Amino acid sequence: MAVTLEDRVTKTTKAAWQDIDGETILLVAEDEKLLGLNVVAGRIWQLADGTLSVEAIAQALDTEFDAAGSDLRQDTLGFVNKLVALGLLEACGP
Repeated sequence: MAVTLEDRVTKTTKAAWQDIDGETILLVAEDEKLLGLNVVAGRIWQLADGTLSVEAIAQALDTEFDAAGSDLRQDTLGFVNKLVALGLLEACGP
């Protein structure tokens, strides 16, 4: 199920994570994969704690990374939905 900008998202237990030298690394145990996230993707991961909507996460990114004029809302939504499809994030309501 795809999430919308209004949905709040949270991490599932399918991945452990750690920040190493400014990069967020996810360990997906069942797939035995390491996923390295860039700074912006890592910040999305950190903010996905169940308290913020995808829209609020995009707004935080816009403020933190001065992304005015970009397609940040849709890019954030697309990345979140990729993590949802991988089972690493899940919607927890509007």
